[in-house]
Order: sequence, then C-alpha cells, then structure tokens
Amino acid sequence: MNFSIPLNDGWLCTYFETESAPYEFATDDTVVTLTQWSFDKRRAEGWMAWLQRSFRLDPTDFCVRYLLLIDSAPQKASIYVNDQHVADYNIGDDDPPFELNVTYYVALEDNTIAFRVSCDAMGQFARVRLQAIPCDDLPD
Repeated sequence: MNFSIPLNDGWLCTYFETESAPYEFATDDTVVTLTQWSFDKRRAEGWMAWLQRSFRLDPTDFCVRYLLLIDSAPQKASIYVNDQHVADYNIGDDDPPFELNVTYYVALEDNTIAFRVSCDAMGQFARVRLQAIPCDDLPD
C-alpha cells in the first residue's frame, strides 16, 4: 500500500544575510503555498532564504520506505531533513521529477524538512511530497 503526504503548504520562510552574524537580520514570513513562493526581490546579493515545514509520520502496520518527490525547485537549493543535509537540487526543467530516498533521515512522530535557497537561484517550487513505498517495492 502506497500513500503520499503532500508538503506544499504550511511553510515558514526566514530570510537572512550570509555576510552578517548568523540570523542577525532574520525575518520570518508565512508561506501560503510553496508553489507560489518566490524570493523577496527587496533582498539583493548576499541573502538566503530558509524554508521549513514540520510533518508527522505515524507508525504503519507494514514496513515502508520514504521517498521525497519534488517536481521542481530553485536550482542548487539545499535540502535538509531533520537538520541533516541530504542533497542539493540540480535538476533541469526537462528532467523527470527529483526522487530521493529519505528513509534513514525521517523518524516516527515529528519531522522537519527545509530548503536553503540563495537569492540568485533560478526556478520555482512545484509539487513537493513524501511518498511511502512498501519495503519490498524499493531497492536498498
């Protein structure tokens, strides 16, 4: 049995300058939907955005592995799961959706996913989700 957890809404965006003390000039903005988010153009060179969202995984009655699926994201966005850097997004517009096995990064109960995006990153987010796949259907 496969099931998917949509991760398109419920995000918080924190902007910060990379040259100043960490988070010295941080501001937080609520993100209605990730697909409508774009970098605040008032922030020029030297700014980063930290987008994060929490989600919960409940126990299942069977063994599952978790795939993070991203249809599109800004180029070179860094992806974090539970404060661990898991990958950088480097997929072109004509490539298939990004797929990453994050089974060993998530935990039952509360989890956090985050993207770190530079002010000069090109591209937009499109459909982000966590897909549960039975263990037998996904190789190690």
